Amino acid sequence: MGVDFLSMPVSLLRPLALVLLVLLGASPLPLAAQALVLDEGTFSLFVHGERIGREDFSLRSARGTGSGFIGQGNLLNGEQRRTVVLTVDSSGTLLRFQLDTREMGKVTASVAGQQERQTWSARIVRGGVESARESRLPPDTFIAEMGVIHQLWFVLRFGEGRPVTLLSPSGPTQVRVVLEEQAPDRVALGLREFVARRWVLRRLEDGIVLWELWTDPAGRLLKAANRVSALEALRDDPPTETSGAPRP
Repeated sequence: MGVDFLSMPVSLLRPLALVLLVLLGASPLPLAAQALVLDEGTFSLFVHGERIGREDFSLRSARGTGSGFIGQGNLLNGEQRRTVVLTVDSSGTLLRFQLDTREMGKVTASVAGQQERQTWSARIVRGGVESARESRLPPDTFIAEMGVIHQLWFVLRFGEGRPVTLLSPSGPTQVRVVLEEQAPDRVALGLREFVARRWVLRRLEDGIVLWELWTDPAGRLLKAANRVSALEALRDDPPTETSGAPRP
């Protein structure tokens, strides 16, 4: 038997409407509004073979037309903890960046910035001193904060085939590089070995290789090595979708 809502008194419709609103508010978001996890995991960080810390990260894409990408990371090195969030649009263009550095639980430095119409506006707080900077960025600029590994994924995804600019906001420093694919290689993670694509990020000014990068066939980072600072990053575990073979 159906219910004739039109004949019901207003005094009964109001509480019914409230119940419906609560139920709708508690319903799951449509898939178009949910975030899609592209990759997540942990890198162990080494310098000259000595483990110095780790980086926990996630890379997400919002579903739907015009959606962008978000990279989040927590980096631990002794008593220092850095929390970083990077947001780009669907073409990889920089939108927002936030970096907070804590030591002994206290914020000791922070960098916040955003780009609008190729103008980069940043606020840096360090040692209790605040400064603001504004500069014009080339259209092919990618964030590559010093020592943050997962942000190189954005360069791999959007920067192949042309010279690009790497911006380290805490510097701030900029460098022009080109991404070049090399011969395939193998990466050992735990007891398994994986066939990997290998890339280099070469500085345009003098041809020096700044980064060497290894990815699975889908572009997920497995290993990274900075040839200038001797920083190396190796995933603790491979992506669940990546297949490998037992180490010989």
